[in-house]
Formats: sequence, structure tokens, C-alpha cells
Amino acid sequence: MDRAQQISNALTREEMLELYEKGERDFHDRQLDGIDLSGCSLQQINLSGSTLVGASLIGTNLNGSNLSRVDFSNSIMSRASLVECDFSWTKLSGVDLSGTDMHGSKARAAVFSNALMIRTKLNDADCLGAIMTNMNATAAQMESTNLECADLSGSSLMNANLCGANCSWANLSNARLNWAVLSWCLLEAADLENSNLTGANLQGANLSFSNLEEAIFTGADLYFANLSGALISRDQMPVARISSARLTSQTYIRSQWPKELLREWQRKGGIILDFEALPRDVQSYIREGDCNLRMYFNTPVSEQGRIALEVLIFHLLHNTNTLRILSVYNEKNKGQVAFYSPDIHDVELFISAMRGKIWQSDTNAIEKEFHNYQAASHVTDMDVIQALDDLSANIFHIQALVPVSEDDRTRVMQARLAPGDKAKKNAEITWSSVSLPKVTR
Repeated sequence: MDRAQQISNALTREEMLELYEKGERDFHDRQLDGIDLSGCSLQQINLSGSTLVGASLIGTNLNGSNLSRVDFSNSIMSRASLVECDFSWTKLSGVDLSGTDMHGSKARAAVFSNALMIRTKLNDADCLGAIMTNMNATAAQMESTNLECADLSGSSLMNANLCGANCSWANLSNARLNWAVLSWCLLEAADLENSNLTGANLQGANLSFSNLEEAIFTGADLYFANLSGALISRDQMPVARISSARLTSQTYIRSQWPKELLREWQRKGGIILDFEALPRDVQSYIREGDCNLRMYFNTPVSEQGRIALEVLIFHLLHNTNTLRILSVYNEKNKGQVAFYSPDIHDVELFISAMRGKIWQSDTNAIEKEFHNYQAASHVTDMDVIQALDDLSANIFHIQALVPVSEDDRTRVMQARLAPGDKAKKNAEITWSSVSLPKVTR
């Protein structure tokens, strides 16, 4: 397009609004760089092929418009209403789209690189093959969005809602998905290498054949998730990347994992919420060679109760790896928690702390540990002291099995407390050495 043609296609705000009032809806291939259309209502217009580089469209209503192949680079479109628009092959690089409503829009192969999309609504949008690298979509709403084959590498999607979204074959490498909702999300063959999924909700998500190398799953919820065929480097799986990730028997079965991989996750901090629901041979294999501590309660162990136990462990040992929670199981108003530790002294220290209610004499330190835990894991506020009091008051049985030699001799601790005994300090705890049969793999 030559200079004369560009000038003839250029429009001012006043000219465009005047034409719109007269019923004009076709503004394709127009030169509108730098135009200010903030607060205007220009629904169902055709801007395809136009350029609006550096334009201001704050709060503009363009619902139902054809915006395909438009160059919006570096424009400001915050709080605009762009419902059911066509953004196919449109350039939105560096655009401020924060708070914008784009639900139901079509954005196939659109370019959102470095865009600001905080709290943007993209529900039910079609973003097949879109380029969304390094964008900031914190707290964005992307439920049921089609992101198949999209490139979201390096983007921030913290606290975003992608429930039911299709991210198959998408590139999410180095993406920040901390505390994002990815429940029932399709992530088949997606690239999640080095992504951060801390605290993410992955309930029912399909991660089959995805690349999970170096991904961080700290505190993630993997209930009923499918990780079959996923690329996971077992040898390079740091404890910090799995600690407190929540697994269930459905995760194990649906993912078709070998029991060796499940044990590896569990030993590096993964929590199996329904350990007793696993097949017997898998339970035996995971327990083999471990120190198993079990505490039985006359009350269900809530999520807050589990967090309180983790805080107490960290307070006692300054580490959640030498003694950690394996599983939480509740049934018929009773609960049981299974722990793992290779060190008998850590087991005895923890039992003593629970029976002696050490937190009552060291309240400030425990609360400080909880605030550190809260900052790292993004959990909601709770009364950690009350949670520990409630659990301690309802202990009715403690059991620990500690291998002590190679001849299958096992040191056994049994501490049975009558219901309502409230785990008094003088409750008798005895250790004995018995011979247990070998567990075959």
C-alpha cells in the first residue's frame, strides 16, 4: 500500500463514529494506528486487515466484530468487551488485555506474545495454534478454551482457571502454573518441561504422553489424573519437586504406572490419600524396607489436620523428608495417617511430641512455622494449634514397624489407647522384636 493510499484509508475517531452512526460497519484495511476509541460502542464491525498499532481501546465494545489479521501491537485494550469476535491471525503482541472479556472468541493462530492478560476472560474461546509466549495471564478465565497446539512457553498462568481446556500438544515449557485450576484439562502430549505446577489442581487431567521433565508438582492435586506414558525422569526427580503432591489409587491405576514409580513419588514426598485402596501387592511393595508409623484417630483427618501435622514435623526436624506423610485415610468418622521414616529416633520424637502436645509450650514457634508453610504453599489461613489439639485429643492407636536387621526381625511398637484417653503422657508405649514374613514383590 503506497503513502497516498494509506492516507485515504486513514480515519480519525470522529470520522469513524460518524460513519458508524450512519450505519457503516465495514472498516477493513484501514490505517488506524494510534487512534483513541476508548469507551466507544462499535459492535459487529469489520476491521479485518486494518492496523491499530498503539491504539487506545480501553473499555471499547467490539462484540461480534471481525478483527482477523488486524495488527493491534502495543495497543491498550484493557476492560474492553470483545465477546465472540474473530481474532484469527491477529497480532496482539505486547497488548494490554487485562480485564478484557473475550469469551467465545475465535483466535486461531493469533499472536499474544508478551501480552498483559491479567484476569482476562477467554472461556470457550478457540485459540488453536495461537502464539502466547511470555504473556502474563495471571488469574485469567480460560474454562473450556481450545489451546490445542498453542505455544504458551514462558507464560505466567498463576491462579488461572483452565478447567476443561484442551491443551493437547501445547507448549507449556517453563510456564508458571502455580495454583492454576487444570481439572479435567486435556494435556495429552503437551510439553510441560520445567513448568511450575506448585499447588495446581490437576484432578482428572489427562497428561498422557506429556513431557514432565523437571516439572514441579509440589503440593499439586493429582486425584484421578492420567499420566500414562508421560515422560518423567525418575533418576532426576528432586524431592522438592514432588513434596506434598497428592495422589490417589485412581491416579496410579489410570496412569498405568509401575509400582516402582509410585513408590518413587511416595518416597520423595508424594502423599497417597487412599493408600488402603491400592492393590495389596502394591501396598506391600511400597511399605517394604520402610519404617511405617501409623496413627489412628477417633475423627476424620481433614486437609487442615494434614497441614498441621506437616508443620509439626518441620518444626521438630526442620525437614519433611526424613519423616513424611504417606497417606491419609478416612472412613466412618475415623481417620488414619501413615508416615514414612528410615530413622527410629525421628519416629519416637514425633510420637513424643504428639503425646506431650509440644505445641502448647512452643506456640509462637509453631505458628511461625505455619506462616512460612503458608507463604510457600499458598494455603488458606487456619488455626494450626487448634488443629493439632483436635488430632492429639482423638488418638486411640499408634503403630510403628522398624526393620532392625537382615534376618527379618522387625522392631514393633504398639500403643493402644482407649477412646477418650486423649493420648495422656503416661499412656504406656512398648517396643518388642518379632519375626514378620518376607514381603514378596
